[in-house]
Amino acid sequence: LDRDLPKVMPALGLAAEPIPLWWTTDFILASPEGTPAEEEKWIVGEFNCSCVGISKCLAAYCKDDTPTANFCDIPPDDRAEAKRMGDLMGQKALKILAQ
Repeated sequence: LDRDLPKVMPALGLAAEPIPLWWTTDFILASPEGTPAEEEKWIVGEFNCSCVGISKCLAAYCKDDTPTANFCDIPPDDRAEAKRMGDLMGQKALKILAQ
C-alpha cells in the first residue's frame, strides 16, 4: 500500500486532487492458492468514495427480506464500533477543514 498509494490518484486522472478522506476498496486476490503472502497479487475491483458503508451497520440495511430494518437492529457491540468509526471520521474531517 505504501508503495502503490502514490500511483493511485494519478492512475485515476486525479493527480492534483487529495486522496479522499474516507474510502473503501474491494480487493480481489488474483494469485493461486498457496502463493506466499509476500508474492500475492491483488486487483482492485472497486473504489467507493462517495457512499462508504460501515460494515458494522449492515443489520440496519433494508432489503426485500428485511424491509423494516433500522439502527436498533444493529447489535450493541457493533453499534458502539460504528459510533467509534463515525466519531473518528468526523474528527478527521474537522481537522482537515480547520487547516
